[in-house]
Amino acid sequence: DGRTISIETGRLAKQADGIDVHTRPVPGSGVVEFRGRAEVDASVEAVFAVLQDVEGFRDWFPDTLESRLLERNERSSVRYSVLDAPWPLSDRDHVLRTTSLRDSDTGAIRIAIVADPTFHPEQPGRVRIRVAQGSWALEPLDGGRRTRVTFAMHLDPGGGLPDWLVNARIVGTPFEALTNLRARVGRKP
Repeated sequence: DGRTISIETGRLAKQADGIDVHTRPVPGSGVVEFRGRAEVDASVEAVFAVLQDVEGFRDWFPDTLESRLLERNERSSVRYSVLDAPWPLSDRDHVLRTTSLRDSDTGAIRIAIVADPTFHPEQPGRVRIRVAQGSWALEPLDGGRRTRVTFAMHLDPGGGLPDWLVNARIVGTPFEALTNLRARVGRKP
């Protein structure tokens, strides 16, 4: 539905290496949502290019075994990904629909993310994630030479996992993703 995740009132769960991760409860869910924020030494366009490279996600996004584009048009895309779950759990997969909006005045880009679990057939041996909603926000800093990146998400991995277990691992995802994204945009093609 494209709601904006704002967790300014959330709890600071981790702060290290210039990355802040906040969490907060979500009404009706036992799984918390997170917001990770970091500054990156690259332009908004460079960061956006990494986020648009769907196949490249498996090289930097935590626990991603497979990532591929199913559909793309001018402002939106649909992507399928497989997430590695620790043994003895089944791997998770999800279909995410993303919509990109650019602010022509500021140069900022916002990518809204929502699960679209029926867009692609369910795969044997994988648990389909049905609840996911979040965003990437890219804001130019220092005349466009740097970018403030904010990654927010509420995702329920399904499959009967206890909420406490999911919540215990939730802070690591945005922290690792932002750490890896920094390294990724710093590389030259």
